[in-house]
Amino acid sequence: MNAARFIAPRLEWTFRPCVPKGGGATRVIAMSDQMISRFRDNFRLAIISLLGLTTASALLGFLVWRLMRGEWREAGFDALVVLGIVAIVRLAWREGRIELAGRMMVVFNTAACIGASLLLGAAADGWVYVALMTNFYIAGTRLAAVCGLLLVAVATMALLTRTGGGAHLATPVTWGLVYAFSYAFSRRVRAHSDSLELRANQDPLTGMSNRGVLEARLRKIVAGRERGRTGLVILDIDRFKAVNDTFGHAAGDAVLVTLAEVLREALREGDAVYRFGGEEFVLVLPIGSEEALAAAAERLRTVVFERVRGPAGPVTVSIGGAMHSGEGDWQDWFARADAALYLAKRAGRDRIHIAEALLD
Repeated sequence: MNAARFIAPRLEWTFRPCVPKGGGATRVIAMSDQMISRFRDNFRLAIISLLGLTTASALLGFLVWRLMRGEWREAGFDALVVLGIVAIVRLAWREGRIELAGRMMVVFNTAACIGASLLLGAAADGWVYVALMTNFYIAGTRLAAVCGLLLVAVATMALLTRTGGGAHLATPVTWGLVYAFSYAFSRRVRAHSDSLELRANQDPLTGMSNRGVLEARLRKIVAGRERGRTGLVILDIDRFKAVNDTFGHAAGDAVLVTLAEVLREALREGDAVYRFGGEEFVLVLPIGSEEALAAAAERLRTVVFERVRGPAGPVTVSIGGAMHSGEGDWQDWFARADAALYLAKRAGRDRIHIAEALLD
């Protein structure tokens, strides 16, 4: 096989600014790109990070103020809360720990607010509102609801004990209202968010995950957050435009739906398939070598030829593939597979071409 080292003309590229070739600057840019990518891909991580760091920054201001006033006990409490928040945010950035970090943040927020109510008195009442409003967005509804009820109950008892009566009942009443509204609103938002996420991540015709989900997966692989070797396969229907032009778009859609069903059934455990756009599908396969990737691609080509039929007869596909060879950007990896697909098309269609591994 010839190495596919050029970029096919039809590949779409995202603008990337030119940066100095210095190792330090390159690493900083790469780290920034990865952070932005993770923020974009995970809303909960963004909430935990932004809420945690802004809260810690605000508490640092109070910490300095208390130290200047000689309020050592209160300053020590602020310092413990800041350290706890920073530790949880750091945990959230470890792969696979976002859910755990969210639960820990809710429990920690609740405990810190209870402690502040008992230690600081009325000065901590405002933080109760913050915890009640934010807990529902960083962990599951059930945990946030239980912690919220506990916080309202303990803070109310502390306030009544401190004031000696019901003169300040307006404060716990507003806590209860904020809690109830936050609970109802978060349930509504979560249901709406789940619906939007499904629509945003799913191709409406085939029901497959779409290009956005694929790009997130490839960024994750390139960043080294998935273990093992991985192959990328791009599958393109041969002469699909002729089907649409001759038999209509309804016939073309029927071919796409049938092909999607066949590809799903052909997947092995760990494989994933995405509709990239038009008549192109992309598969991400955990696989050990170019030879194994070629065998998998040939199996897919054969299955499609045997099982997918259009108005004019059997449907054929051309397939290009490439193993991940340490590329620092998913687009470089995709370009190699795309170029291999171009070679398969140029060689006569209904065939496969796998790019050779990059030399170290």
